[in-house]
Amino acid sequence: MTRTQIQIPDVLYGRTKRFAESREISMAEVCRNALELFISIHSVEDSTAAATCWTPPVCRSTGMKSDPFAHDDWRERIYSERNV
Repeated sequence: MTRTQIQIPDVLYGRTKRFAESREISMAEVCRNALELFISIHSVEDSTAAATCWTPPVCRSTGMKSDPFAHDDWRERIYSERNV
């Protein structure tokens, strides 16, 4: 991902911030979604452009040997491991 800085009018910033908060998402997510929608509507590129849309980054390896949430009793397991 590339980090960038943009300038937007105060009124638009406020509206965007309230919108993001009301949906419990970040302003960055609102901006990414808005840009993808705008480009999909106004793009003259072919249909392969949709395949290049943003996707979440791949998680790094945590070094864990197994998925801690794989079992239904994962809460109990985590609690019992902390109290060993």
